[in-house]
Amino acid sequence: MLSRVADALYWMARYLERGEHTARLVAVKLESMVEQTREDADASWHRVVEAVSGEEFAPRAHDAFSITQALAFNRHNPSSLISSLRFARDNARQVREHLSTEVWEHLNKLYLRLQPVTADAVWRHSPERVFREALEDFHTLHGVILSTLTHNEGYHFLRLGRYIERAQLISHLLDLHFNSRPGAVSPRYFDWLVLLKFCCAFEPYSRAYTASIRPEKIAQFLIFDPEFPHSVRFAVDQVVDSLSRVAPAAPPARRANVERLAGRLKAAVDFGQVEDLMGGTIVGFLADITRQCEQIHDAVHVSYISYGAETVL
Repeated sequence: MLSRVADALYWMARYLERGEHTARLVAVKLESMVEQTREDADASWHRVVEAVSGEEFAPRAHDAFSITQALAFNRHNPSSLISSLRFARDNARQVREHLSTEVWEHLNKLYLRLQPVTADAVWRHSPERVFREALEDFHTLHGVILSTLTHNEGYHFLRLGRYIERAQLISHLLDLHFNSRPGAVSPRYFDWLVLLKFCCAFEPYSRAYTASIRPEKIAQFLIFDPEFPHSVRFAVDQVVDSLSRVAPAAPPARRANVERLAGRLKAAVDFGQVEDLMGGTIVGFLADITRQCEQIHDAVHVSYISYGAETVL
């Protein structure tokens, strides 16, 4: 596979995962506002802003309307929902011949439907419905990718991009809830409930631990559960599996660094214990997960995408 094709597929998947994550956080937060005090809602919105947007593009006003506009419809914010969709679509256009017609049509339709939308246009009448409909379209698109693409090397670059992005997003979201920053309002009972909904985890968590909302159980479920698709461990397992299936013809020397980093990350989530983390090391552990994902990303880029002819020779 050409390195430019692998790169475009990888980034297409990362931007799709980022867009879906943003849409879900905004939808859940809009729906939960009626059940929180103004102070708690403001603190929760601040965590959402930190989770999906850099300080440079954080809105000056911290009301729900301004935040929704900045995170969803700001064309200048590279992490906004509409920007993520635009970048995913641009990458998909570059490798159109490697995608099925169904995948391209679903992605194009989702982008074109949301591209003209503004916060002003949807704010008066159930703005959360726009994001719920976008989430349904994201889920449909991922199903179409799964069922219409050949599961070859290109598919596994897509899968690699999706899950390395998810591992970082979930780790960062958990860090914002478990890290007691100076001046920040500590999460309360309802904030932990909202965190589970941010990760599509409320019902699966309730089946595993009943309705007892306890931070240590939430950490156990969202970090170490091997079967829940939005846990860190599940995402890492998918990253490791995808890495074993990409660039099969690459020389062992070029694969060695990527495989070493992936193996170290997998060992961390396979053998970590939540009891040890809750003693005060959970923030460092989550930051290390994010850092190791970045190292894997850099290693993949160097080994499989940006290498020069002299490397092959």
